[in-house]
Amino acid sequence: MSRRSASARHGGGSRGASPRVDPCAQSRRELPFAAPAPRAFFLSLVSSLLSGGLLSGGLLSGGLLSGGLLLLGAGLLGGCAPESPPQAVAWANAALDLSLEPADTAIADLRWRPPAACTQVFRITVDDEYPANAERTLGVAAERSVSTLALDRDPYAKITTTTRTKAKTKSSPRLAADQLWTGRLLFFGPKTEDRELERELFFSGTQVGLASPDAACFERTWDPIEDALALGWPTLPGRLTAVGERWSGGRVESRCNRSACADPITGNGGPEAHDLSCVTMPWRETLEGIYEAEGQRVASIASYWSDGHPHEHGIWSERQALVSVDDGRLLAAEITIHHNRYKITRNLRIEAVDACPGGVPALGGAPSEVPEGAAGTDPGTEADLVRALAALDARKPS
Repeated sequence: MSRRSASARHGGGSRGASPRVDPCAQSRRELPFAAPAPRAFFLSLVSSLLSGGLLSGGLLSGGLLSGGLLLLGAGLLGGCAPESPPQAVAWANAALDLSLEPADTAIADLRWRPPAACTQVFRITVDDEYPANAERTLGVAAERSVSTLALDRDPYAKITTTTRTKAKTKSSPRLAADQLWTGRLLFFGPKTEDRELERELFFSGTQVGLASPDAACFERTWDPIEDALALGWPTLPGRLTAVGERWSGGRVESRCNRSACADPITGNGGPEAHDLSCVTMPWRETLEGIYEAEGQRVASIASYWSDGHPHEHGIWSERQALVSVDDGRLLAAEITIHHNRYKITRNLRIEAVDACPGGVPALGGAPSEVPEGAAGTDPGTEADLVRALAALDARKPS
């Protein structure tokens, strides 16, 4: 995926900037602080009313007003089609061999489904760019690696209505925003010296975790599992969502907060930076579009985070994620962290390589090429997939 300059993408990134833009312009995807498009606000309101049942009683039960509102919303959407597909869609069609085309809808129910019916396996590719002086300063070389992450149900957990599925059901039911599902995950790769690590996994309709609170600002991988969950899986709104709508994502805090109140050039704090608040913004999410491939709907979600400093001196991160609407799971994501204090750029890709519904193979695609010389590329994606499934099966009670 091509990367545009910081000034072109985010208007310089100065603290507190909030430019107003034409909601029908393509540049609305490039300005994370832009005011939401009127059509998105309108459809968000309608979605909230419908989901809350406020259009179901009294004079509204005849459907006259609710139908009129939706027709008006459709009219607003019809005159505001994007001129070109989002970066995530262009990247997926080129690198993952998918054929994503615009869908005939502009509203989607964005909620996660847990991996209770089928084990989900993801390939995580890291391709960092370090200048020579950064390697000397940090005492570590730029990471180029390929790892495997598998998400599965907990075989020892009591089966409840949230995990029980019929034999012919391909995907688990969607979770409510406040509904918690517990599973487990398996990870192996160069960061674990190829050892298999197993941890608890948590899903709700909006979030996946446990996720690192400061992965968005770090110049290297700290915890490969928590970093992957924080960077790859955006926070979903947990309801019907209109194209162009924006919402607050996961919190970015902990050590990232220190960057906000430090001098962006020297990195020092103290009296010279006492006027800067030691708190950073959460991820900001935008539904850029809804697409289709192999009869399945896919949502393109763009995410942005910044420590509040000008982009040329501070730290800011961007994510382009593709989420299967029908199967409520991550299809693929590409993440870039711009750590401009050290002139470091971190590049991560997460791709669903399993055969479950909503993955790259199920949509007719194939995993992208890995960086040349990346650690962990042997014996290959297919062998890693078989290994992950076998390791999880071995832990299931007979």
